[in-house]
Amino acid sequence: MNCIEIRERMADLFDDSVSEERMDLFSAHFRECADCRRLYEETAGAFAELKPRVTIRAGTELQKKILGESIQIGRPFRSGRGMILPMLTPGWKRVTAIAAVLAVLFILFPLLNRTGLFQNKATAANALLGKSISALEAVRSVYMEFKVRTLADENFEYIDMTAGFVSHKLWKVNGNPARWRIEKPGRTVVMDGKKQYLYVREPMRSAIVGDPDWGLVDCMKILFYPGKILQTEKDLTARHEATYQITEKGTDVVLTVKAKAMGDFRNTYALNKSIPESNNRRVYIFDKVTNRLKSLDVTIEAGNKETEILQLTTIRYNEPIADSTFAILLPADVKWIPLDKILSDEHTGIPGISSEEAARRLFKAWNKEEWKTVEQLMPGFMNSPDAEQAKKEFGGLMIVSIGKSFKSGQYPGEFVPYEVRLKSGISRKMNLALRCDNRGKRWWVDGGF
Repeated sequence: MNCIEIRERMADLFDDSVSEERMDLFSAHFRECADCRRLYEETAGAFAELKPRVTIRAGTELQKKILGESIQIGRPFRSGRGMILPMLTPGWKRVTAIAAVLAVLFILFPLLNRTGLFQNKATAANALLGKSISALEAVRSVYMEFKVRTLADENFEYIDMTAGFVSHKLWKVNGNPARWRIEKPGRTVVMDGKKQYLYVREPMRSAIVGDPDWGLVDCMKILFYPGKILQTEKDLTARHEATYQITEKGTDVVLTVKAKAMGDFRNTYALNKSIPESNNRRVYIFDKVTNRLKSLDVTIEAGNKETEILQLTTIRYNEPIADSTFAILLPADVKWIPLDKILSDEHTGIPGISSEEAARRLFKAWNKEEWKTVEQLMPGFMNSPDAEQAKKEFGGLMIVSIGKSFKSGQYPGEFVPYEVRLKSGISRKMNLALRCDNRGKRWWVDGGF
């Protein structure tokens, strides 16, 4: 069966009388086609989300009609663009059938609920969902302050359970398009409605400008839309191994989400390096009167220990935010570099080799002070105002060892263990992050140095 036939007949999978032979055909196709498999999982999750206490059976033709329409609306697509700068990159989100299926169920919900057919959890979830969306419509701007256990100079996705809390600030003005800004001591990201701008202060100052969908702060984007948190979390629980619970406490409504770490952890290096890559509990508190988000607390579970990793300390709505907030004033010796120019340059990265060999060539280039090769594997290095200082510190380093590459978590590239010794006598033992998910399949370094 091909993709078209699978989608036309997917309604059969929700009929208890489907034959084992047909199930085997579907299963065989799902093993080969990730798009159809995800479409089925998401659709099944949407139905399970609002499953009634008693069985309500629609005719097969009605099921096929509903599913047929939703699948047409949610036909998967493939982006022609590669992922860029991991943990600084967009996780490409595809259109799915969930929205259409939930739309049908939400239309039926008020009628079915009168007969008590839906669980209390679904009742509370949909009630809060409707109120939150209504509350969002009146919000013109949001300002937040929150703390994350991380490093000030690391990307916004990165967390470190052993680190102290680093203060973050977020500004957002709703509009078409919306504008926002997130900053912490080591870096700032701004979306001015047309482009995204990243300024990294330390250790090597750099300023890069990219498209508005550049995923610099993907795991924090849920904070941009506090009125849509419930819907977003419901969609996530439908697609992944997660659960949510809604309770009332005095004048507050509490949404608790428990999620399992997402990714490949045969090597656990990336485990607990980001919130999605951890076993975590997210607790949101909404005001029962205004239906607006009041607080958020994220805890990570590792072994038998729970560690608070993110805490929302301040949130204010509808305060004036100056236009100058959505611009970054650079030091005189720092210039904006277009991301497309860096990554589309034919001299960026090296094709036709392994990640281990790419790592070896990088460190050999540092040893011999071949800056053209360093720039090739670390695009943008030569444009950094701190390049000369880096040359003095790392130039002439000696390679102690380069290990076997491995994959971990959700990172689309590979990690290569290494140990080098600097001229100063200091040894550095880390994992170099490299990727080649671009048209030319060229390896380049995007972290761990």
